Amino acid sequence: MNNYSVTKSNNLIDASYKLNVQAQKLVLACLSKVDSRKAIPKEISITALEFSELMGIEHNAHRELYKAADALFKSSITLVDNNEEVELYWVQKKVKKLKGQGKVTLVWSDDVLKYISQLRSRFTSYKLRDIADLQSSHSIRLYELIMRFNDTNIRKISLEDFKAALGISDKYEQYKDLNKWVIKPALKELGKKLDIEVTTLKTGRKITALYFTFSDKKEVQQELDLQQR
Repeated sequence: MNNYSVTKSNNLIDASYKLNVQAQKLVLACLSKVDSRKAIPKEISITALEFSELMGIEHNAHRELYKAADALFKSSITLVDNNEEVELYWVQKKVKKLKGQGKVTLVWSDDVLKYISQLRSRFTSYKLRDIADLQSSHSIRLYELIMRFNDTNIRKISLEDFKAALGISDKYEQYKDLNKWVIKPALKELGKKLDIEVTTLKTGRKITALYFTFSDKKEVQQELDLQQR
């Protein structure tokens, strides 16, 4: 399995956007190919073979790559920077598909480069392999949201911000529906990698925030192994 890392500014981690799972993986695969501490080239290409190997896609990698590219072009990002709400786009123009070569070329927007290039502080990094086999876009976004607090293994987030980050602000008005269709499936999928639990916090009788506690199962097992020696 690959050992590449993905790095984003914390503003982008907490941003509001909605991408399908393959479009998210396309962004992350491209980010894993560059060094975010340096100036990132405005254009980046990735082949279907690379996409397949990085993300463990066994079938129809070409088709999934092209579908991801189409979705990426249509998606915007809303984030807060210096207390100002900003809307920007991932790519500057429609992703170029080189079908004969099984490859796509992305042209990052000038705005998004600020949040993925020459990062020196306030960023989050994680291993690409840790999200490669996730099948839900919600699972990927939840993983990113909690990894921002990997130093404490605790993340408190308002319900409003959580829904915005997953691009579902206009859905699941009832918490029971959000829990059934989004939170529980994401926790189940992430449970293969993490010991993760969620507690709801209320203001009055209304649920207004979520409190995630988590730990890496591999790290916990390593600690147990050391204690037993």
